[in-house]
Amino acid sequence: MTVGMLNFIRRNRFKVFLAPLFLFFYVFYFPYIYFFYCKRLKQTSCEQQLFFLCRDEYGAILHLLYYIHCWTQAHNVAVLVVFTPVFPLVKRLAKHICPAVQVISPSDYFSQFMQKTFSCFMGRLVFKQLYYVLLRRYPDAQYIYEINEGNKCSYVKYLDNVYENRPHDNLFWDAYAHTRSVFDCRFDVHLHLMQLARVCSGISVDKESVSHLLNDLKITGRYVVFNINAKDYYNENRNTRQIKHHERYNVLIDYLINKGYCVVLQGKDEQPYFQPREGFIDYAHGVFQSPENDLFLFCACDFFVASKTGAEMYGLLCDKPVLGLNYTELCSMQPNVRFRFFPKHLKDENGNYLSWGKILTHPAYFQLGRVLSTQEKIEFEEMEESEIVAALEEFLQLLPRSREKWLDYSPLQQEFKQMLHPGHLDLYYISGVPCEAYLKEEVIAIPAET
Repeated sequence: MTVGMLNFIRRNRFKVFLAPLFLFFYVFYFPYIYFFYCKRLKQTSCEQQLFFLCRDEYGAILHLLYYIHCWTQAHNVAVLVVFTPVFPLVKRLAKHICPAVQVISPSDYFSQFMQKTFSCFMGRLVFKQLYYVLLRRYPDAQYIYEINEGNKCSYVKYLDNVYENRPHDNLFWDAYAHTRSVFDCRFDVHLHLMQLARVCSGISVDKESVSHLLNDLKITGRYVVFNINAKDYYNENRNTRQIKHHERYNVLIDYLINKGYCVVLQGKDEQPYFQPREGFIDYAHGVFQSPENDLFLFCACDFFVASKTGAEMYGLLCDKPVLGLNYTELCSMQPNVRFRFFPKHLKDENGNYLSWGKILTHPAYFQLGRVLSTQEKIEFEEMEESEIVAALEEFLQLLPRSREKWLDYSPLQQEFKQMLHPGHLDLYYISGVPCEAYLKEEVIAIPAET
């Protein structure tokens, strides 16, 4: 054996060790699962719309399932084809979110064993290849996200009517074109979802299951669900979403408890810990936390308070008012009609705060975490406690309003809406607007974070 071959084996010993496993997936399991999917797809009617799910992020799953829920209300029946190792979770959620949909995913005991044992390999070696093969065979299938985060959907800026005839030497529009080019979301499909969301109702769940959960959590009256995205992302750029000063939310908890609400912390391990008190329930770190119970919990709450997170989809799913605090990524938003938000403050590299009017013309508007649309250093600063209380007081006054009355904007909110154009992407199309308390802060003078 030559020295070069020994060095190759030494550098790739992990791959050499796993070679039999790779061979098994490629030679045996892929053909097996391929013919299973083809057989099931041949049994579907041409009148049934196919939906492909190939991402395993929780927010992406909820996003597509909600789209299917809206589609089945407005159009014909649908078929969901799952290309992800977390197919058991998808089937569990689909049962509650879009129960009429036919789900095509592995259903035999052998595949379930493979999923539990080799889940980390199945995505790349089986489902990814299967997705590409079947997408070529069924090009009319609908999907929102590409198979891997970071995979770009096709975009040609010179064919974009929004980008056309714009000042292309403008930093804002340069950032717009760059953001569209790196989207892993099919924007046209996402816009269709926004249109459907305006007329679709929320999901219906088993009332007895909801009652059991509320009894287990000892909730007897009105309650509010809130979620704080304190996750430390592997990609540091995405930490613009992260809430570092979660202790400031204590004023929100105490304020709502004093108003007669029970406050329920929802989420998983990424949620911070708060001091126990009467009226506060830490569901996120409790024994009752589960995907199904998340749906049951939201369906009976009065409203939802969230930071930027995939969990904000629950407001749409269950048709609940949403108050977004410390919001970021304004070009990527959810279309809930009953929605108000208060963004994080932005400071430029000189330490000056950007007014909301300035943000709407600044390339930093397109900051999407993993995509830095500007070379200028921008600092994101979280809300102060007084701002949290002001936003909450304003939001509580809106709750008695009918859905249509939520569209009666204040003069400042109308001015904000008039400044928007299709280049602002989601923010242009949604009904939600910033809190009046935020828009009044045209001249911001708050202390720097410690």
